[in-house]
Amino acid sequence: MPKDRYTSVEEQVEYGLDTIPEDRVVSVPLRDLMYAFQTLGELARFFHQPLHWQSHEDVAEFIGNKNSGALHVIHESYYRRLRDTLPPDIEAAFDTDRFDNPKSPYYYEPKGDQKP
Repeated sequence: MPKDRYTSVEEQVEYGLDTIPEDRVVSVPLRDLMYAFQTLGELARFFHQPLHWQSHEDVAEFIGNKNSGALHVIHESYYRRLRDTLPPDIEAAFDTDRFDNPKSPYYYEPKGDQKP
């Protein structure tokens, strides 16, 4: 995989954050913040221990779907609990490339017979 073509997860998450002043704050309902915090905690608890995800089936069961499992709480945190807490100028920035890294994350690399 060409290192200059793809980015890491960290590079994807951090892209554009330097455009926000460090002292800028928002108000978030504590219950919603705790939901998102607990979601990240469950992701950390599962993925920190490789024995939890020894097989594809282990990961698939944990991930679940939009209605249950990790994907459900990620969806709830991202689309419901935290999304409405962003200021209007940040919401508008999602319609621009301000937070979109121009390089794809490494996991966009086609695998096996999917290569172009």
